[in-house]
Amino acid sequence: MGQYWKIVNIDRREHLGHWGKLGEFFEAHDSLDIILLLAGSWAGCRIMCLGDYMINCPPNVLTSEELAEIEKLPENTETERGKTLYSLATEHYKHVSNRIRWGDLRGMVLRNRTKRVYVRRDEVLEALASREGDIGNVLLTNISWSDDPSCAMRLDLSRGAWAGDRLDVVPLNVVETNEEWEDVTEDQIKLTMFALSRND
Repeated sequence: MGQYWKIVNIDRREHLGHWGKLGEFFEAHDSLDIILLLAGSWAGCRIMCLGDYMINCPPNVLTSEELAEIEKLPENTETERGKTLYSLATEHYKHVSNRIRWGDLRGMVLRNRTKRVYVRRDEVLEALASREGDIGNVLLTNISWSDDPSCAMRLDLSRGAWAGDRLDVVPLNVVETNEEWEDVTEDQIKLTMFALSRND
């Protein structure tokens, strides 16, 4: 049957509802909604794409208060879903139906503030043009998290290296001259292109 996935903002206690199976929405343009949010109200927040089969979060993502809140959740015997961040988000986070349909993303970069790296949107668009890919695909490749590898793709994306990291979208000039930031665009294009190719 497979698991269902949900985009969660831990800091703002918001989620974007159920998005279905990862392989079904991975190439959809809806991932641009997240990018536009990261350029706005979600900037700098801890973001994850959670599978409903998840059990634990990556280390050091949740605070002790957040872990305690999860531990206080009742066991859900109907769905067999335990005390998880997915359950907490479903029951207590605000469902935001933010469908921003326009935003000027020219010259922008997707930035991982936790790891001090960034990805250039212009280069991603050029490299992934044949697949109509964008930095939304780069984002999903890196923020998906579950304890079960089922994601309706021929590639396991359930252990995203950026899951729970603080992310934002900013103009290139913010990072271009700053030595604290590393450009990982080339590596991320390769990873995302591979993920897209395994979703045929």
